[in-house]
Amino acid sequence: MKPSEFVKAYTLFDSLVEDLEYDEVKKQLRMALELCQWKQSFYVETEAEMQLGILIFSGVRFYKTEPRLFNLDSSEILEVVLLPYEGEDEYIKIVLNGLDDVVVLKNT
Repeated sequence: MKPSEFVKAYTLFDSLVEDLEYDEVKKQLRMALELCQWKQSFYVETEAEMQLGILIFSGVRFYKTEPRLFNLDSSEILEVVLLPYEGEDEYIKIVLNGLDDVVVLKNT
């Protein structure tokens, strides 16, 4: 799934990020999170409102955080933005609200 398709299919706002791990060799960003299922278009009211899971972004050639060092402790997702990149590539920026910092993740 391309980043633009992902951003259209899922609402990450208010979901909580528990862990981030980037594998430079595999070019994968692994994000453990507690997803707000109730904000998804496919949500069924008989299901749990929150769902623990892992998102794996593949083909990530660039990954950066601002600030470089930060603490994740159920950091809330404040914003997910799809930005244009060179050619047909796509670029995602995810803004997290941490305990002491606002963290900006950037990847393509």
